[in-house]
Amino acid sequence: MDGFENFALAISNSVLEKSFSQDIPVSPLKLQKLLYFIYKRVLQRTRTSLFEEHFEAWQYGPVLPSVYEKFKHYKFDKISDYYYENGNTFVVSANYEEFHEALDFVWSKYSDVEPWELVELTHLPGTAWKVANDQNALYIEEQNILQEDWSFRIQWVQT
Repeated sequence: MDGFENFALAISNSVLEKSFSQDIPVSPLKLQKLLYFIYKRVLQRTRTSLFEEHFEAWQYGPVLPSVYEKFKHYKFDKISDYYYENGNTFVVSANYEEFHEALDFVWSKYSDVEPWELVELTHLPGTAWKVANDQNALYIEEQNILQEDWSFRIQWVQT
């Protein structure tokens, strides 16, 4: 991705590509939660971070400020266009198999889940966001993301 410096925005565009192709709306709030779950999946499976930016513990869960800034004008509405840089839109290469596995996994579990339900998932006891919030920490620690489990997904997917 020559000339493109924010990989989190390329990931966002990849999520939006699925959203647009399947006509499943994604708001900025939902995008943030999906990004977090994708990041978590890759981190837990590979022990490597997808990007250098750290998730911050905001009121409604994990947030990447750079992504928030680019999509905040949609407020609570669905995002209707990609992020463009210098007239170009960037997505994650199909060759990055670990990312695409994580994207497919997260999308299959959470694409139909409402944004506020995703917020609730990130706020459950034992989540990395909850630990950071309880400690009044700005950033969510990777160590806590690594320890977070996936058992909560069953509660929401069945409803």
